[in-house]
Amino acid sequence: MTASDALRFGGFVFNRARGCLEDATGAERILRPKSYRVLEVLCERRGRLVSKDELIEQVWTDVIASDDSLAQCVSEIRRALGPEGAMLLRTVPRRGYLLSSEDGGAGAANTGKPTATPVARFGMCAAAVAMAMALTGAWWGMPGHTPVPMSEVPNTALVQAGALLESRDWRRREDNERARALLETVVADQPGDADAWAQLGLTYWLEVQHLAWGGGRREMTQALGMVERAVALGDSARAHRLLAEMRLLAPFPEMHLPVDALANARAAVALGPDTPDNLAVLAHVLALTGRADEAVEIMTRALRLDPTPPDWHRQVAGLSYLLAGEPARATEELGPLYGAGTFVGGRVWPGWLFAASLAHAGRIEDAARVIHAAKGRRPEQSIAAVAQSFDGFTDSTGLDLVLDGLRRAGMPG
Repeated sequence: MTASDALRFGGFVFNRARGCLEDATGAERILRPKSYRVLEVLCERRGRLVSKDELIEQVWTDVIASDDSLAQCVSEIRRALGPEGAMLLRTVPRRGYLLSSEDGGAGAANTGKPTATPVARFGMCAAAVAMAMALTGAWWGMPGHTPVPMSEVPNTALVQAGALLESRDWRRREDNERARALLETVVADQPGDADAWAQLGLTYWLEVQHLAWGGGRREMTQALGMVERAVALGDSARAHRLLAEMRLLAPFPEMHLPVDALANARAAVALGPDTPDNLAVLAHVLALTGRADEAVEIMTRALRLDPTPPDWHRQVAGLSYLLAGEPARATEELGPLYGAGTFVGGRVWPGWLFAASLAHAGRIEDAARVIHAAKGRRPEQSIAAVAQSFDGFTDSTGLDLVLDGLRRAGMPG
C-alpha cells in the first residue's frame, strides 16, 4: 500500500486501497459511502479548516445537499472514531471542520518543531478540557449571561451535558438547565447529531418527571419530538431507550402508549443487548404491562452485567420480583433504597413498593412503619390517591397487588 493509499491521523488509517477506515488494531470502522467521502476530503486536508461549502461541493457533486446532510455524515464519522478519536475532528462554528494532523502520514506538515509524546498530548488535551469546563462554570455563575457557543469539539459539550444529566436528581434543576444550554449549541451547529437531540429531549422529560419543576404538556411534547427526531437520525439504543421510558411513563393519556414503549425498548436491546440500561428499561415495560416473569428474567441478566447497579435498576428489579410473586426478593432489592430521602422529591415509588413487598412477605409491622413514615411527606393518604400516583401501570392485576400490600400495611382505602 502506497503512502497516498494510507492517510494516517491520530492512530487511525484511512485506507483507500480497501475503501475503509481502520483503527489502531487494523479493525474496520464502518462508514456509509457519503460519510466515507467526507472523511476522505478531510483527510486530504488534515490540519486545515475545510468549509462546509467546500465539503458539500466535493461530496455531493451531482445533487443539491443541505448542511443537515453534511452534519449527519460528520456525526457518523464521530461515532466511527469513537471515544478515542473524539478530539480529532473539530467543528469550527459556522465555518467548517478540521481534522487533526496528529500522527499524519503523507501530506502532514513538517514544521521542524519537536512532537509531543502521546502522554504529553493527552495531558495537554485534558488540561484544555479542564480549562474549558472551568471557564464555562465561571460564565454560568455571572448573572444575566448564557453560555456562548463552544469552539471546542461538540463531543466535549456532549460529555459535559451527559455528566450533568447522569444523576437525574430532582434537587439539581440548575444542572438540567446548564446541560440544555450546552446541548442547544451542539444541535444548532450539528442538526444531524442524534445523541445531542436525545439528551436535549431528556432535559425536557426531566421537567415533566420532577413535579416541582413545573413541566407539563408543552415540555412533554418537546421531549417526544426531540427524541423521535434522534431515533429518525441515528436509530441509537439511547434514543430508543429514552423514547420507551417516555411512552411508558407519560402522565398524559394521549402520550402514554405502552405498545410503542415495548417496541422501542426491544429495539434498544436489539441495538445494545449487553447494555444494562437497555435491559432495565425493557424489564420496566414488561413489568408494568403484565409480563412480570419476563421482566424478572431480563432484570436478572441486567444485574449480572452490572453488579453495582444504579438505584433505578434496583427499583425495577424490586417491582418485577413483587409482581412475579417473590416479595422477599423484592424487599432485598428495595430495602437499600429506603431511607431518610424516601417519599421526598422523585423518590415515591420505592417507598410504596417497599411497604407492599414487606406486607406480602409477612412483615406487616415493618410495612406499617414505612406507611407511617410517609405521613406528612406525601399528599397521598389513601389507597385511591396512591393508585393515581403510579403512572405507567397498564396491568390492573399488578397494580391491585401493590395496593393490596399497602392495605395490609394499614393504609386506609
